[in-house]
Amino acid sequence: MQAAIPSWLARLSPRWASARRRDVGDLQLNRHAVYILPTRAGLLFAIVLVIMLLTAINYQLALGYALTFLLAGVGVVSMIHTWRNLLGLTLRPGRTEPVHAGEFAEFGLMIRNAGSLERFALELSVPGATQITRIDISPRAEQIVSVVLPTVQRGWLEVPRLRLETTWPLGLWCAWARWHPAARALVLPRPETPAVPLPQADAAGGEPNGRVHGEEDVAAIRPYRTGDSPRRLAWKAMARTGGDLLLVREFEGGSGGLLQLDWSGLPGNLSAEERISRLTRWVIDAESAGLRYGLRLPGVDVEPTAGPTHRAECLRALALATV
Repeated sequence: MQAAIPSWLARLSPRWASARRRDVGDLQLNRHAVYILPTRAGLLFAIVLVIMLLTAINYQLALGYALTFLLAGVGVVSMIHTWRNLLGLTLRPGRTEPVHAGEFAEFGLMIRNAGSLERFALELSVPGATQITRIDISPRAEQIVSVVLPTVQRGWLEVPRLRLETTWPLGLWCAWARWHPAARALVLPRPETPAVPLPQADAAGGEPNGRVHGEEDVAAIRPYRTGDSPRRLAWKAMARTGGDLLLVREFEGGSGGLLQLDWSGLPGNLSAEERISRLTRWVIDAESAGLRYGLRLPGVDVEPTAGPTHRAECLRALALATV
């Protein structure tokens, strides 16, 4: 017979599941999401009030009673203001740009204040972040907050659980809310340094083309086609024609050669991560040189072309490669 689960454990299980769950979309801080406890200064303030009350009782001081209860009322009112300083805020994750391993990933987060009260001295802390972010938000306004995290290895970097807190106005209470947004940043592989020269490209007819880096000899001027590098735009020729047609320089060897970056063509003494690092460097260099290039990885084949979109596709494939 299955043992019965203790009642206290059954009540805690949903809370544990909620703590592990990521918040998809916006998170509005309602009364169930905002917690509050006294700070160290608040505890010391309470102890002083107790001493004042005992002194007033012992010496029958009417003014002592009045001052004690007045300060106690101030403490209770400050608790309400501290809790209300977070209540009703809306938290929304923003976009994050890919970065290379070893760089800092910047997560954009938005905090929206839809109420009529200004929010003061909000602190956003993140485990592993370089510093705590402090912000104020005007009524019916939005505030963009950047959270910077270090990156170590390629792949997806998940945003850790965030903590938004405040001790305003007197520092006697600390109200906080936890937020685990379903946001992540793509960490690209670290490019190989120093760079190894690009391999030789193949000309349009399939013969080896020795012009890998330099394409100094212009063979012709032709109209722009999708996938052509912006670096090949013939600005002088377009200025002479005076039209709106985009013209591209055609170099010797057809379109300047077709470069195939192949995993299997790398030296066998390189580890998997070293191969990915070298291919990352070659993708960046090939795009800078204006070459048309493709990428072959185990289980992945990116067709040859050029342009920022193609570069991003190749770098994403390298970042998420399972080898």
